[in-house]
Amino acid sequence: MAGLPVFSSRRLAACLFAFLLAVPLTSAQSPDAFAANRQRAVYYLQHHQVAAAIPFLEKAHQLDPTNYDNSYDLALALLETHDLTGARVLVLDMLANQDRAELHNLFASVEEASGHIQRAAEEYEKAARLDPSEKNLFDLGSDLLSHRGFEPALKVFTYGVERYPKSVSLRVGLGTAYYSTGAYDNAVETLCQAVDLAPNDTRALSFLGKMYDVSPRYADEVTKRLAHFAQVYPSNPAANYYYALSLRKRTLAVQPGASWDEAERLLLRAVRLKPDYAEAHYALALLYDDEKKDRNAIAEYTTVIRLKGPDLERAHYRLGRLYQRTGQPALAKKEFGAFAALKSKSK
Repeated sequence: MAGLPVFSSRRLAACLFAFLLAVPLTSAQSPDAFAANRQRAVYYLQHHQVAAAIPFLEKAHQLDPTNYDNSYDLALALLETHDLTGARVLVLDMLANQDRAELHNLFASVEEASGHIQRAAEEYEKAARLDPSEKNLFDLGSDLLSHRGFEPALKVFTYGVERYPKSVSLRVGLGTAYYSTGAYDNAVETLCQAVDLAPNDTRALSFLGKMYDVSPRYADEVTKRLAHFAQVYPSNPAANYYYALSLRKRTLAVQPGASWDEAERLLLRAVRLKPDYAEAHYALALLYDDEKKDRNAIAEYTTVIRLKGPDLERAHYRLGRLYQRTGQPALAKKEFGAFAALKSKSK
């Protein structure tokens, strides 16, 4: 008919679903009531609206408490919205009826969120023993690492990599476990292998970047892979930052008085892409400090202090030295005072 608006099929579908959400659900006595509540819950979950999904998951659970998928989704939603008591009760009820690995894994997450560290570790282990899947092994190893169980974590990740040799996440976990036990060459070699398995996968980037200077034997290998990341992901701040650090370290080792134009370019790109990247600002400050570009160094140290970066204490101290060097004793005294205060707090 003339004058009526034209709707695309996608827009019409969206309008229809909005209409369905607006009308009352089928009565509880109808055999379709469970399906209607479940459908709405799934819609909200797919759109990452977990809190909105919970009432429909709960209603569906009341109508059919034996439906595994709905009960699992409800328990996971309760965990994600920090209703730990509700999640625990529901998972324990499900475990009483069926001993599944994924339920032990979910229960472990609930216990970990509740601060029950030992119980969580036991449940992660049960899940991995019942089903040594890539996820269950990774979760168990990561839990051990997070609570300083470095040697057991190394065993778990070693087994995991043997079982799933193409798993990037397990190989990253193994590299981290090696690092945690002081086996730095093994750590860097393993992380390089993780990068080689999936050259465009950035999960190994931050781990490899943080280890760029722990293994002289593999320093060139690390630099080569960080260069690859910076080339493939020029808009990734971390890729630029870690490659710049690697270049600086390598250049300082062989040519102490060298120019760091490339490193500066990479760091400037990193802070342009992410203005609050405190670590990159600190790296720039050190570079300018070394090159006696005092004004630039002062600006970068000041930015680190404003951002309260992880290098805050050292930034105050180095800024104080710069003010001292440039004949600004009052400002130097202020920075040294801030440094002393932070140092006393950290003791």
